[in-house]
Amino acid sequence: MESDEIKFVSTQRNQQKIVYRGRCYTLKRTNRNDKCWICASGSRGCSGKLYTNLDATEVIRTGEHAEGCRVDAHAFYHQQQLNELKRLAAGDPRPVLEIYDELASNASTSLETAAYFPTWEQARNTMYYSRSKRYPRLPARRQDLRLTAEQTTTKSGAQFLMYHSPTNDILIFATEDGVKLLAQSNCWCGDGTFKIVPSWYQQLFTLHVFLRGKLLPVVYCLTVRKDLPTYSRIFEVLHSKAEELGVQLEPAKFVCDFETALILAIQGNFPNLLFPNYCVVTLTLSDVCVGVSVVCCVARPFNLLVSCVFNCVLVNK
Repeated sequence: MESDEIKFVSTQRNQQKIVYRGRCYTLKRTNRNDKCWICASGSRGCSGKLYTNLDATEVIRTGEHAEGCRVDAHAFYHQQQLNELKRLAAGDPRPVLEIYDELASNASTSLETAAYFPTWEQARNTMYYSRSKRYPRLPARRQDLRLTAEQTTTKSGAQFLMYHSPTNDILIFATEDGVKLLAQSNCWCGDGTFKIVPSWYQQLFTLHVFLRGKLLPVVYCLTVRKDLPTYSRIFEVLHSKAEELGVQLEPAKFVCDFETALILAIQGNFPNLLFPNYCVVTLTLSDVCVGVSVVCCVARPFNLLVSCVFNCVLVNK
């Protein structure tokens, strides 16, 4: 049985919405003596209205709804969950779909709630709209990008943006502690990813070091190109920052994929690093896998690369 109680929820644009007798209403206008609310059930052609007092605590009268406008006894729960999804999308940095799946999974543990939880189609636009308000709209051109203090510092207040070129074709993010970790490490791993970068950029190139048995990313570079000048500039900036901090960057090993421009940049900026030390993965894969497994190893972290090499050795024994 539908409740006669007026319950309040908010809309996607943070406007007030009420739920009454299994139907949702949004505010249309405020009159001198009452408020007029219109049906927000989504049924095409429904012009159902609800009039309340100015405080929206009492229903004065209601109008007829379209024949296809159904009553939903769980409308309030549905709206509550939409609002919770909206709130999490705005404040939780995880992917929107991952947030939705977690709440949907929690709701599925109870038969009373599973059937009335919003579907992905119902929640998607609300969640993405809420997420989009967290970030400023990108300018029309990359050259006009202006990063705020919040976007260039860590949560602890440390400077995170280390370098940006005049046209923003290279952005390097790293803390001073990250550079010091590079100086302390004798093995670096370089890798690029392409799926999570803004449309202006071709890749996010990252540098990793081993710390207490785990691979830790310490430098993040957004780049427009994947060429020798780009990689060389990244290493030049890191050398300059290291000199400023009174440390030296002299890795003994550099693990990367089979990218010629990156390898040449490594040679040019780290002359004391012997070539076999950072191409051993390339040579091993070429010799053992006869080139077949090269594709599945490109752009993988160091530990997965090594695992792939060992697996290839076992297969080819």
